Amino acid sequence: MKTMRILSILFLAVLAGMNTNAQEKRGAQVSFIYPVGTAGTKSVDYTNNFSFNIIGGVNGGVNGFELGSVANINKGDVNGCQISGVCNITSGNNKGVIISGVANLTKDQSKGTIISGVANISGSHEGLQLSTINFVKNDLSGSQIGVVNYTKKGKGLQFGVVNICSDDDDVLPIGIINVVKNGYYAFEVSTNELFQTSLSYKMGKEKFQSIFRVGIGEHNQKSVFSTGFGLGSILPIKGNHKLNMELICDDIHYDWKWGDDNLNLLNQFNLNYHYQATKHLAIKAGPSLKTFVSNQKENGKFADIIKMPHTLFEHTGEKCKVAGWIGFNVGVILSL
Repeated sequence: MKTMRILSILFLAVLAGMNTNAQEKRGAQVSFIYPVGTAGTKSVDYTNNFSFNIIGGVNGGVNGFELGSVANINKGDVNGCQISGVCNITSGNNKGVIISGVANLTKDQSKGTIISGVANISGSHEGLQLSTINFVKNDLSGSQIGVVNYTKKGKGLQFGVVNICSDDDDVLPIGIINVVKNGYYAFEVSTNELFQTSLSYKMGKEKFQSIFRVGIGEHNQKSVFSTGFGLGSILPIKGNHKLNMELICDDIHYDWKWGDDNLNLLNQFNLNYHYQATKHLAIKAGPSLKTFVSNQKENGKFADIIKMPHTLFEHTGEKCKVAGWIGFNVGVILSL
């Protein structure tokens, strides 16, 4: 967020220094660094078909192609392809393919494919934003792919580690942490054939949530713990009746053994009937397709660390053991 503040201040400072004279069209311009170039101090008055900035240039706009080793700065619109080593700054609209090593800053609307190494910041965006940080102040219509994605509202997809959006739009956030204004946040207490109690925290939207989970059980008079992450979706059927689907991967810790090199993964697909009893309280139940993968051995044999009620399939190799079965899960959900 500190990076975005610095880039925004730079953006506003550059825009404040631009005049607003009517722009004329020109075939090409070459700048060393503003105002040293073919158009001098009047470069902001011209829209160029081809623009080449040896270090950095300040121009009226581009309708074609612009290349700069450090910075491309335009007070008007940019249409076509724009490439810079550090940043592209536009006070109007961008349309086309915009690529920079650090940041792309667009005051109004960007449209097309916008790619940078650190940040893409736009007033609104239609198309694809690809960067470490993608920020749309108003409307998104398309996709954001990065570590942190933000949009006030819109329609499309966010794919990243942290996604921030609103619940009253058609943006689908897919990530580890989905922060949704007026979104779906819930705690769940559940049980299944392996763990007496599991506690989950869900965040995102009803149609797509991230799930963080811990569980506790017992096998061979020893404690079995699980820590897991998953993705879930709650889809309406009719009234208070809903369908809940979940994909969850749990890491199993047996007999208080944490941080060892053993692989014990419990993967599961839960297909639940979800009944919304009140605004904040729901219950769910349904079958669960589980697969367990383990490489933990004791005395040369694969360890018996969970109690499988039955198996649909089972395979034992030299390095790991795989088994699958159909179980169940039942839970109570408290939404916030």
